[in-house]
Amino acid sequence: MIPVAIDFFAGAGGLSEGFKQAGFRIAVANEINKDAAATYSLNHPDTKVLIGDIHNIKSRDIIKIVGRKPDIIIGGPPCQGFSLAGKRNKNDSRNFLFKEFIKKIKEIKPKFFLMENVTGIISFNKGKTIAEIEDSLKKSGYTVSKIILNAADFGVPQVRRRLFIFGALKSNININEIKVWKNKAITTKEAICDLDFLGVGESSNHYKKSPSNKYQAIMRIKNNKLHNHTSSRHNKMTIKRFSMLKPGHTMKEIPAYFKTKKRTLLRIEESKPINTITTIPDDYIHYSLNRTLTVRECARLQSFPDSYVFLGSRTTGGKRRVFECPQYTQVGNAVPPILAKVVGEWIKKQF
Repeated sequence: MIPVAIDFFAGAGGLSEGFKQAGFRIAVANEINKDAAATYSLNHPDTKVLIGDIHNIKSRDIIKIVGRKPDIIIGGPPCQGFSLAGKRNKNDSRNFLFKEFIKKIKEIKPKFFLMENVTGIISFNKGKTIAEIEDSLKKSGYTVSKIILNAADFGVPQVRRRLFIFGALKSNININEIKVWKNKAITTKEAICDLDFLGVGESSNHYKKSPSNKYQAIMRIKNNKLHNHTSSRHNKMTIKRFSMLKPGHTMKEIPAYFKTKKRTLLRIEESKPINTITTIPDDYIHYSLNRTLTVRECARLQSFPDSYVFLGSRTTGGKRRVFECPQYTQVGNAVPPILAKVVGEWIKKQF
């Protein structure tokens, strides 16, 4: 029997995509943002997508949709307040959405659950938050274990460390049984060099190069048309600024005249996996071209297959940030599908 999963805080669907590739049926997904939900729905047409606040989703309705109790609940509650990358806000309301995730697990009582989050949640609030999560679910009959996995150790061309909290109902299964792959890490160039034909402000719906390695072939296996491959328009000063950045260098290494207030700008290195893909489109400069990365290049570095199409605006700004979730943000917020697949395959073996 195919195991059935429910995905809360589904976003654009990275975690679901990995679990689907691992052999799960994603029966129901919940996402509050309409842009991310539209992307999810397009790429997961067989999943019932519930758009709205998780507080308004009734557990009994989910069971009714599925037709039975699901086998596993998966999800990644928002992590902005837990992240070590930005300024922590202890009072951010999103920091408490994990409580509703726990509530759904307690009400539905699946055989397993999996919660994904940033590693910063371990030290957040002096460790009280992670302790609350574990203690609450242990009292409900779950054996709880956790592990930090780096996506680069599992075939994703990106250094991205994330915490996975796993629970098994009335069982002593431990997620630390997952073993790191011993394969050589995939580099940025290996991941996206077949997409490097775009100049500044250009767009293309067609490939102009054949795959040059196994990773590219896997990413392109279901696709003949190129999606989300549009590069940003940069003015002459910006292009000149980019040209001064050597691989691995940031704004600190260029002449003062060309510097801006933005300090996170980095030219990526072709011989290494990229650092964590963020939600901001202009954090990374292409390793050999004087432009930022396209949505498709970011998606490749997150291990989304090229057949996975992202909807909504490409970028956003100003007041629109409150309600829009542009394509770059959808990609940056996602769990890399290949990493999710690895975790999903391990969990499937436990049934």
